Amino acid sequence: MSAERGFVPLTVESLSIVPRLDGDTLRIAMSGAVEMRDPGDALNPYWTLIDEEARRRNVKVVELDVQDLNFMNSSGILTLVRWITRCKSTPDCYRLVLRYDRNVTWQRASIPTLAKLAPNVVVPMEIDA
Repeated sequence: MSAERGFVPLTVESLSIVPRLDGDTLRIAMSGAVEMRDPGDALNPYWTLIDEEARRRNVKVVELDVQDLNFMNSSGILTLVRWITRCKSTPDCYRLVLRYDRNVTWQRASIPTLAKLAPNVVVPMEIDA
């Protein structure tokens, strides 16, 4: 994958995030685990960069795939809450599709709840992997 301005991969401790632009859809794959003490230090600025670049490029859909993310602590989930809140508060936001594995407890418990924060913006996509 070629690193495009704003859509660069991120690796922090046991977490890997790989974005890939596919037409007017940005696909972001997360894998590993979000277990660090304060994931907001790395993730909040990263999600802001992704958000700003997606809007600049007029991306229509951002698909965040967490199927290969074994664990995300509550502080990591809070970074997604902040991203969703920022997105829903502006009229030109893309659709945010959250792909998750219903067989993974934290995903089944958290992702549908995140979608309820902004039902006009966030679409949960349950995968039975």
